[in-house]
Amino acid sequence: GVCQLFREFIYTQGFIEIHTPKLISGTSEGGANVFKMKYFDREACLAQSPQLYKQMCVMADFDRVFEVGPVFRAENSFTHRHMCEFTGLDIEMAIKESYEEIFDLIGDLFAHIFTGLETRFAKELEAINVQYPFDAFKFKRPVVKLTFQEGIDLLKENGIEWPPMEDLDTVTERKLGELVRKKYDTDFYILHRYPITARPFYTMPCKDDPRYTNSYDFFMRGEEITSGAQRIHDSDLLAKRASECGIQLDTIKDYIESFKY
Repeated sequence: GVCQLFREFIYTQGFIEIHTPKLISGTSEGGANVFKMKYFDREACLAQSPQLYKQMCVMADFDRVFEVGPVFRAENSFTHRHMCEFTGLDIEMAIKESYEEIFDLIGDLFAHIFTGLETRFAKELEAINVQYPFDAFKFKRPVVKLTFQEGIDLLKENGIEWPPMEDLDTVTERKLGELVRKKYDTDFYILHRYPITARPFYTMPCKDDPRYTNSYDFFMRGEEITSGAQRIHDSDLLAKRASECGIQLDTIKDYIESFKY
């Protein structure tokens, strides 16, 4: 149902569907949670996301692209949020003025999904509610937007101290979700301007403070459901950030060179 509603809405916004490789030479997101293997006489890995290919499509004047497909994360955990293979709903688009343009688009997308699930898939939700009871979901328009620092401040106001340059853990995210619902009467909100230490190498630093980034997460009841950012489009800065994050440049050479064109 979610995939169907996603496709319905995203097609109306002028997005073109793409299909990207899942067996690649370098990591998509960086970090250690990548499945590595031998590709004949070379190293390869399973794609953590279609990220790099989406960006290259936008650089090739496909202004809006999307993909529904498998992604792989080598996360050796046993929580409901960690899966080694899952279906990702990915979009990429050119921005005109600010990365905040995506907020309205994704806000409208999820409003379409939430409303569609409640009206067209009510029977399925009722069956789920019998096995896993849940309260009615609250969301409002426009979507509540908080900077990462405002989230830290809200936690502090309620007696929870958190390092200002460190990404939130699962328990703290859930607590923040409870506080946001109490203060703003919504289960659905945006946290943006994350610290640069908490985001992938291709994330654009903020112009006014390079310790932070033009990035965001959308949350449902304190659970992160989607993540994104403005991407670095300057090849020199991109290479610099990749090196700083420990990524071998020869494994993403074609990706970096695409921004020179």
